[in-house]
Amino acid sequence: MGETTLLIVDDDPGVRELYRLLLASYGYRVIAADSGHQALDFFHSKSDIAAVVTDYEMPGMNGAEFAAVVKRFNPRMPVIMVSGSPPPAGGKPPCFDVAIEKGLPVAVIVDHLELLLKNSVEAQTSRLEF
Repeated sequence: MGETTLLIVDDDPGVRELYRLLLASYGYRVIAADSGHQALDFFHSKSDIAAVVTDYEMPGMNGAEFAAVVKRFNPRMPVIMVSGSPPPAGGKPPCFDVAIEKGLPVAVIVDHLELLLKNSVEAQTSRLEF
């Protein structure tokens, strides 16, 4: 099947590179975007993206705005928010499957990714069975 492709979105180049390196060490293929707008371009042009990991606070288009567009096009796409800011008023926006605090070990992100990807595959498989 090959590597699982993740789309990472963060306006901080250091954070993008850190996530790229760490997630690649877990066997993921990582596409990194510096903004919600660039990430949408990648999302629409790359058919093999299996999940999205995005920052919340970004200029131009925040993570929730970006994730809402992703979910509109593919409601089953796993989207994880990783943010240094507390969740917005009202808690985790519904466009995110998981909200994780920045600074936690990357293994926490990987654990959530693996669970979300497994659930996504199981959901697709169950729809194919009659």
